[in-house]
Amino acid sequence: MSLKALFAILVFAAPALAAEPTDPVRDVMAVTENNWATDPADYQALFTEDRLSRLFSADFQMRYAEAMKTPYAKEAGSPFDYDVVTNAQDGCPLENVTISPPKPIDDDVFHVTVRFQTLACVGDAPEYQTYSTARFSMVEENGEARIDDIVAINPIGLMLSAKEQLQAVIDAGD
Repeated sequence: MSLKALFAILVFAAPALAAEPTDPVRDVMAVTENNWATDPADYQALFTEDRLSRLFSADFQMRYAEAMKTPYAKEAGSPFDYDVVTNAQDGCPLENVTISPPKPIDDDVFHVTVRFQTLACVGDAPEYQTYSTARFSMVEENGEARIDDIVAINPIGLMLSAKEQLQAVIDAGD
């Protein structure tokens, strides 16, 4: 194969090899779905050093690192006492998970919305069949989509921002 042909293949294949803007969300959801499964493979911490550096924005990483310095987070092992995607501590395996295409919000931000059921295994009553939502605010850094915030929205519309919770832990300090 000639050098020109190889170069052409690499140039035209590059866009196909580029990461999709929803890939960080899919990675987070794979961990979340595993952790809520009836028989999870092994529980995986969502905010590992590897995931933070690969999937999350520099601002989110900075806040997470700062929050981890607090006595509460050091003792608990995390600045969060709940699952930031599901906004829950208890529930069922996630069902009917859907991930929306990216929705531009402004020049620098887009949202990816994930809908899922967290209580469907409890029963058939309407209150157990409701959907929760996680809205991932995404930014582009160094040409890659990064998660800048996760806003969990429960079935009655209460919203909880992971970044706001990190800031609250930081502000509470010692």
